Amino acid sequence: MKQLIFLFSLLFALTVALIRPNLVFAESVVPQTDIENVEVSLGEKITLKDGSQVQEVFNSADDMVNLLVKVIFVGSGMVLFFMIVGAGFAMITGGSDDKGKAKTTMTTALIGFVIMFSAYWIMQIIQLITGIDMNF
Repeated sequence: MKQLIFLFSLLFALTVALIRPNLVFAESVVPQTDIENVEVSLGEKITLKDGSQVQEVFNSADDMVNLLVKVIFVGSGMVLFFMIVGAGFAMITGGSDDKGKAKTTMTTALIGFVIMFSAYWIMQIIQLITGIDMNF
């Protein structure tokens, strides 16, 4: 299988090289000195769904990290919920092998929940002790 993937990728690269040789073998389209002087602010270029720029909504990188952490917590909470529900159904309907797998899944999901719960409250305690508002 690995040889087949390698052969396919090699044939694809050769096809691209034959069709568009300037894409593969071109030394540089833009001189190196111009690349060093280019500066693009992505906050000004990327707009959100409501039309506002990212730079206006997120003043710093930590705002985006806080939002990302919140989204990850919600997503992982949903995954944990579905793992627990799925393991519960497997315990009810499954045979002896399925019950063992379901018990392992349930244990893993509950350990994950305890870790997430602990992480959230540790962040709350750190926020309370230091007085820093982490928007968490």
